[in-house]
Amino acid sequence: MKRLNKYALESALMNITISYGTETFDFNLFKELVIDENKIDSEIKEQPSAYAFLGMLHKKLIRVMKDKEKEAEKKYWALFLLYKSQTDSATGKPFSNDVAEAKATKNSEYQEKLQAYFDAELNCNIIETCVKSFEQRYSLIQTLSANIRKSR
Repeated sequence: MKRLNKYALESALMNITISYGTETFDFNLFKELVIDENKIDSEIKEQPSAYAFLGMLHKKLIRVMKDKEKEAEKKYWALFLLYKSQTDSATGKPFSNDVAEAKATKNSEYQEKLQAYFDAELNCNIIETCVKSFEQRYSLIQTLSANIRKSR
C-alpha cells in the first residue's frame, strides 16, 4: 500500500465529525470513498444521495459560517465604538482609533465570537473537501462502470 493511502486509512484526520443544528454527523471519509467493484450498480445508485447530502450540508455550513462572521464583526464594531467613546484617564481625551481597535480586538467576548467563526469556517472547509472527494469518486465509478461494460 502506498504511503499516503496508509496514512489515510490509519489517520484520525479522516474521522469527520460535523455538527449542524441539533444533529451530529460522524463518518470516516476513507471508508466512505471506497468503491466496491462487485457492487458497482449499487455504488452508482447510492453515489448521488451521498453527494447530495454532503453538498446540502456544505451549503448550510456556509450559511452558519457567514452568520458567525457577521456576529464577530458586529461585536467588534460595538466594542470599538464603546472604547472610542471612552476617555483615556491619562490624557483626558477619547481613545484613539488604534487604542479602541486594540481593546476591541483583545476583548474576550469578541475573541469567543471570532473563535466560533473560525470553527464554522473549518467545518465548512472540511465538508468542502468531502464534496470534492465525492466528485472524484463519481468520476472513478463512471470509469469503472465503463470498463466493466467493455469487458463483458
